[in-house]
Amino acid sequence: MINRKIGILFILLCLCFHLMLCQVMAASTSDAVEPIIPENECSLTVSYCCGETAFSGIQVKLYRIAEVSADFRYTLAQSFAASGLILDGIRTTGEWDVVRSTLEAHILAYNIAPEFTSVTNEDGQVSFESLKTGMYLAIVNQVEQDDLHYRFDSALIALPGLGSDGRWQYQVSVNAKGEVLPPVDPDENVELKVLKLWRGDENRNVRPESIEVEIFCNGISYETVILSEENHWAYTWFAKDDGSTWTVIERNVPQGYTMTVEERQSTFVLTNTWTPTYPDDPGKPPQTGDTSNIMLYVLLMIGSGSMLIILGITGKKSRL
Repeated sequence: MINRKIGILFILLCLCFHLMLCQVMAASTSDAVEPIIPENECSLTVSYCCGETAFSGIQVKLYRIAEVSADFRYTLAQSFAASGLILDGIRTTGEWDVVRSTLEAHILAYNIAPEFTSVTNEDGQVSFESLKTGMYLAIVNQVEQDDLHYRFDSALIALPGLGSDGRWQYQVSVNAKGEVLPPVDPDENVELKVLKLWRGDENRNVRPESIEVEIFCNGISYETVILSEENHWAYTWFAKDDGSTWTVIERNVPQGYTMTVEERQSTFVLTNTWTPTYPDDPGKPPQTGDTSNIMLYVLLMIGSGSMLIILGITGKKSRL
């Protein structure tokens, strides 16, 4: 009688364990979306408005940064491969801002031509048709209208985009982020700075003794400087406060490093991160935030422990 009860308990425990396992597996795939169809054509509309003001007749340059696979992984286009950026796994706005700044600097440094150019209509909109899937960057220069100066952030756009219903949208519309620039005083100077940071190469003896940094003003090369430990990997310069757009880029990034550019007010931060590629490295970053495997191991341990307890009780009863 006791053995029969233990057998029933064992069966019930197995059923519960199976249901828990199914729930874990379901949870690990509940956030998945339908596959992307890379061969599909896409369309893109970008609106350039600031408040009630729509900007017509401004030129928009569109760059295809990367192609995308069916499982939503990006591969940099040939023109941007030298940047070494990894677009997979990015989650925060701050991380995407660093990507934008780095791509803008890369375009200037290597004089990359846009894949498409067009101008906005009277509603401040520009449209591009028959685009390939992938990641795109839309750039405009500063705009002057009604004695005011406006600046629009470059727009980093994924095609297709993910709709609120969890489905991929191949016709995408976005609003570029714009702002009115404060009045400038060309008689005053502003202090600008470039700072080099190193990450992940501690105790590796791979860091170069110096690097070469090129400074751009309104898209034109302004100055080239050398950063090293002697100047604390930093350089400061002064320029007229005339609303010019400044950008910096590191020339000849050392092998094994990935370089990013981040603009922090009047300081440009160049960060070199040690990211060597090994022969067995597939070239894709690992998936983060997935705890389904951990939960699976925990459930297996619980199930195994429970079965051992039952077997121990059964053995004890048999001896009695």
